[in-house]
Amino acid sequence: MGDHDFYAYSPGGASGGILPASTGDIPLDFDTINEYGCFIGSAAIIILSNHDNIRDAAFNAMRFFESESYGQCTLCRVSAAKASILMAKQEWDVALPEELAQVMADAFICDLGQAAPNPLRCAVKYFPEEFQSGN
Repeated sequence: MGDHDFYAYSPGGASGGILPASTGDIPLDFDTINEYGCFIGSAAIIILSNHDNIRDAAFNAMRFFESESYGQCTLCRVSAAKASILMAKQEWDVALPEELAQVMADAFICDLGQAAPNPLRCAVKYFPEEFQSGN
């Protein structure tokens, strides 16, 4: 792998959340993954190296949800767009996206809306160093 080291992974595709490499040995089943704030989703595993940025990965996932929203649910469409705007900023006020993530998880009826905040929440929870001033 050259100078690439295993840094993180998404255990369930874009909606799965993002976990650090230190959790790479946990079983990839519904119950275990849920304990870590993740969702098995499509069960597509995305591997990130030490050259990847977790903030960017979470932002990319949210932009995916924004564009893939069914468009029929105003809450889903507007919330994903608002989260993308917040996440596009150089400095994140991590409390505000978390409030929005909580609303998304609680209020959405569909799985897409409930899982959309997983990458954001995991990024902040497991990679806090990427959200410190100057990063």
